[in-house]
Amino acid sequence: MHLRRIGHILSILLFLISSLSFGQRRQVEPFDVLHYQFKVVLNDTTDYVKVDAQIAIRYLNEIPVHTTLDLAVQSRSGFGMKVDYLSLNDLETDFTHRSDELSILTPGGIQIKDTVLLNISYSGRPDNGLVISKNANGDRTFFAEHWPNRAHRWLPVIDHPAEKATCEFHVIAPERYDVVSNGDKREEKLISNGLKRTVWKMNNPIPSKIMVIGVAEFNTQKLGGNDRMTAWVYDKPGSQALNDFVDVPQIFDILDDLLGEYPFSKCDQVESTTKFGGMENAGNIFYPERLLNGNKDMNHTIAHEIGHQWFGNSVSEADWTDVWISEGFATYLEYYYVLNYEGKEEFLKKLKVDEQKVLNYQFRFPGQTVVQTNIKRLEGILNPMVYEKAAWVLRMLSEKIGEDTFNKIMLTFYERHKFGNASTQDFIGIANELSPEELSSFFEQWFYTPGTPSVDYYWKYKNGKLLIDFRQKTTYTYQFDVDIKLKYDDERIDIKRVTVSEKNQRVELSCEKPNRLIVDPMNVILGEFSEW
Repeated sequence: MHLRRIGHILSILLFLISSLSFGQRRQVEPFDVLHYQFKVVLNDTTDYVKVDAQIAIRYLNEIPVHTTLDLAVQSRSGFGMKVDYLSLNDLETDFTHRSDELSILTPGGIQIKDTVLLNISYSGRPDNGLVISKNANGDRTFFAEHWPNRAHRWLPVIDHPAEKATCEFHVIAPERYDVVSNGDKREEKLISNGLKRTVWKMNNPIPSKIMVIGVAEFNTQKLGGNDRMTAWVYDKPGSQALNDFVDVPQIFDILDDLLGEYPFSKCDQVESTTKFGGMENAGNIFYPERLLNGNKDMNHTIAHEIGHQWFGNSVSEADWTDVWISEGFATYLEYYYVLNYEGKEEFLKKLKVDEQKVLNYQFRFPGQTVVQTNIKRLEGILNPMVYEKAAWVLRMLSEKIGEDTFNKIMLTFYERHKFGNASTQDFIGIANELSPEELSSFFEQWFYTPGTPSVDYYWKYKNGKLLIDFRQKTTYTYQFDVDIKLKYDDERIDIKRVTVSEKNQRVELSCEKPNRLIVDPMNVILGEFSEW
């Protein structure tokens, strides 16, 4: 999710405060969801939806007394879901539905490693998760908006990124609507009474946060002649939204060349009307209509969201603590696109803006770290620590060990965990395995320690030596390698790399007398350097 770029972080925080009392998952369940099938009926008369869900579940190392899923319960206000019928292996089964948990009595006779089919028929009016509204053209739209754990507001799921499954949506809606979803379209067929059934199926396991549908009156257009990329934009006069997706094939190719085989069958770009902004849903990325103005202002966001297809969607965080794996890698890949497509000058401008975001956030929340081990609720989980700082740590790691070694680490991490989940320690383990130097202290400093370096420096030239004094002003003493750019009277330039590891430290360099000295000219080290 590229919330920072599209300016919705405040809205997200307000939303999280008001609606995410559910917080993190109760526990690790002793069963695995293999596949979700959702048959969804939408209408233009009311905002009520009817769903028949079939869920394939395999029991792992024990048989629980109750098999529990997440599903919003119908409240006195009329929002939420009411279960009408439930069966397990075609046998009607006792259940309770309260506190947004659907608890099903597990029948006797089920053995460890058995796979069962759970059927649930229910209906209701979603208060969240499925946004039913009108777009700017006044046309009715339906968009799922599940991040971070809002799928259960209208679908029975394990609403946590660690639970991944394949899925399919069978959507029945008035025939004028087009339906986009994850995976491949298996059917689009007119049925009775002016209705149409559209079926999409995703064969790769993904978390519920990125299982979605989008239902609206769309125009579609292939992008760059590539069958894997389709733009879905609203059918409205004078729309310029298609122009915002002109560069998608080039952006895709830049990332695909770096990361290798794209994990999904398609990479659709979808204009959407949701409450809080764009979203990297697997294979069909949603962008808010208010930002699609035809001026191609969305390229950074597009790069970020396409990057998510590898990190976040294929390799998903093991827990909310590890959300940087999703957002940090996506931001790093956004940086990679800017540098390789827009050039060094634009890249440095973006770094300056993003560095200030981190510094401002740290000033307000001085104890926060990239790996957020103090999460009690999900509000505040999206912040510059998991976006910009995490991406910067990856960039600093690349500079420290070399681009080739870093790319090997990144690709190995991806290959070992694709279509699965990974933790911070999984990444650190692979980095230490493949790096020529031990990196545990590097990650402890940048992932688990709050703050960033704030360093004063002073230099002078004496007796054929360049003397540079560094003074770290932070309580924590950082260790880092930093480049020193030397400019001479004849316009020559020299780059020297030095190691700073002490609170107060003098570095001596043998060189000619420079007329100017710049510390960290490419802004590699996240922090502040000031000459005194």
